[in-house]
Amino acid sequence: MDRLSGLPKTILHDILARLPYKDAAKTSALSKTWRDTWSSYPNLFSKMDILIDYVTKRLLRLCAQGLTIKEFKLNLIYLLHPPHGSHDVDRWIQMASESGVELLELYLSNGSIGREYSEDIWYDLPLCVIEAKSLTKLVLTGGIIVGQEFLNHSIKFSSVKMLSLSRVLFRHEGVIEHLISRCPLIEHLTVEHCSVYNHLSIDGPQVDRICHVKSLFLNGLQKLKEVDVQGIEEEHIDSPNLEKLCYSHFKLGGPLKLNFDSCTKLRCFE
Repeated sequence: MDRLSGLPKTILHDILARLPYKDAAKTSALSKTWRDTWSSYPNLFSKMDILIDYVTKRLLRLCAQGLTIKEFKLNLIYLLHPPHGSHDVDRWIQMASESGVELLELYLSNGSIGREYSEDIWYDLPLCVIEAKSLTKLVLTGGIIVGQEFLNHSIKFSSVKMLSLSRVLFRHEGVIEHLISRCPLIEHLTVEHCSVYNHLSIDGPQVDRICHVKSLFLNGLQKLKEVDVQGIEEEHIDSPNLEKLCYSHFKLGGPLKLNFDSCTKLRCFE
């Protein structure tokens, strides 16, 4: 496979053209070279244009008819790479948010989290998500950044009862706790292997490095009943109505600190 990866991109594109579409898509998992080849595959762009045009027209038609979009689920891989921008996804979320969406589920996988941060492979969650006043379930998985603008004190997810954050990247370490605290009615919370990034400058130019979220403090969430946390070393929970707590450490045998003394209704601890 290494010998194949060294071939000119035109030949690699020709190989993709001879494969069934699903098999061609799977090559993106082989290596960075194949991932770049897949994202620059000419036939892929034409199919993406068709997809973008279809989704946009469909949503516009629903909005024009005044119909409610109760569920909006988006599962995309590499759609955000050039020549396609994130503005299409922003527009879709905007329309869904303004149309009474109750379930918003975004899975934007751009590969696994590495140590170095690269702006062009992540999707910035737009603030228009806040406009979804009827939102009860928010699921964010992979390839998504939640920016510092979400630290704004006026932000409030007043209807969200279920929040799931999996492999999400936060621009500031305080964003994740602030985001959770702005969900006063939350009952179910999942936080899995989320990360933050910071600026490092060691004997050279500044590089944005990604590190895993190390601590999580949950306070004042009166409705919270279930919590599932993975990959965080230190966790403090002050939720008197918590009934179930699931915890999995990122590193087997590593240090951990759990504090849930105030959870007097806890019935299940895994």
